[in-house]
Amino acid sequence: MRCLKRNMTKFEYLPYEGTDTDLNDDGEHTGEFHREYGYGEPVEYEGNISSPSGRVNQTFYGDDVRYTHTLVMDNPNAGINEHGVIRWKGDLYDIKAVKPSLNALSVALQKQTVAHDDPYVPDGD
Repeated sequence: MRCLKRNMTKFEYLPYEGTDTDLNDDGEHTGEFHREYGYGEPVEYEGNISSPSGRVNQTFYGDDVRYTHTLVMDNPNAGINEHGVIRWKGDLYDIKAVKPSLNALSVALQKQTVAHDDPYVPDGD
């Protein structure tokens, strides 16, 4: 019942594409690795995003996971993982936990509080 087409909403998934590199600004190898953050092109999906309710969701994801919304999709092999970001209704959400099952994918989302000049977060359309 959670994945009825009338309950679906569109959202974008931005896969994490950060890399470890030892190149400096001139393109020369330095031997000291640092992480470059970045997200790939957004992929559009449909799913049911709702506020969590009750103790069942908290126990399902674990008691130490804090989240503001729950995403349920009818495609358990969608390729969504904890390293990406979800953009929905102009806001960005961190993926806190991903729980695939036989017929569905449940994702715990935490709304980001990000400064507008943050260089690591892609701009909304």
